[in-house]
Amino acid sequence: MRIPCPNCPAAIIPGAESCGMCGASLLKEAVPGSAEPVCAVHPEYLSLSACSRCGNFACAKCLRQGPRGEIVCAACHERQPAGLLAWDRREEVGTLRAFWETCLDIMFRPGPTFERLNPEGTVGSSLGFTMLCNFVGYFTTALVYMAFMAVFPMPDETMKADNVDPAAFKAIGAGMFAAMTVLAPLMGVVVTLFSSGVDHLLLRMAGSEHPYAVTLRGNALSQAPYLIGLIPMCGMYVAPLWAVGLRIIAYRHLNAVSWGGAAFGALAGPLLTCFLCGGSYLALFSAASAISG
Repeated sequence: MRIPCPNCPAAIIPGAESCGMCGASLLKEAVPGSAEPVCAVHPEYLSLSACSRCGNFACAKCLRQGPRGEIVCAACHERQPAGLLAWDRREEVGTLRAFWETCLDIMFRPGPTFERLNPEGTVGSSLGFTMLCNFVGYFTTALVYMAFMAVFPMPDETMKADNVDPAAFKAIGAGMFAAMTVLAPLMGVVVTLFSSGVDHLLLRMAGSEHPYAVTLRGNALSQAPYLIGLIPMCGMYVAPLWAVGLRIIAYRHLNAVSWGGAAFGALAGPLLTCFLCGGSYLALFSAASAISG
């Protein structure tokens, strides 16, 4: 967002009290009785712009730039100086607590959380959050499967009758548990990197000018509903649908696009994938039917 200098065509930097190009003072004294808006804090000065958060008029002394380039007043900037999540302060509050608080904020307060959030974040931070989400999402379900197999094991006689080695069967069960708890977070990272790349291209088409790291951050944080994977079966079946809805909100605010553009960025890739996979399956099924017929 640009604030034009009242004396020349240059754009001024929020917080500056004089223009960097023409050098003119940006603190213009208000004329008593004038209809021109004045600063809410310093009524002796004319307002340069209104705060995009609270709507109050602000003079050059009071203007600040928010995390997404929006113009805010000093009071709003102090209340939310950088739009940090608990996850962004994990070294201060602890990783597990930061993860828990961030998931709750995103799951139950997505609008205000993404609206104030700093869109910039490191790739490592985003991928770390993704790994934790996928671990939590699948670990409890895998544990329940293992417990069920331990409590209700298939009789050895039955497995031998079906030419199944009991030891090999138990080893396969343990391998599946390891795959779900170890490989799931790694696969989650790979899928997130790829899907974020596809979403980023779509968001660029929708008008976003932000870098790939911003899209990756939105994609990673939208996986917060995998926290309900602590309840068996929920992480695998409920969380993905919840995450898609949150991804639209994340892209809307972090990538600064319209709601339609955000929905296009979040939904076009998965829908196209489903269409291609479903079309391929139908084609193979039709071909197999034709051969058998």
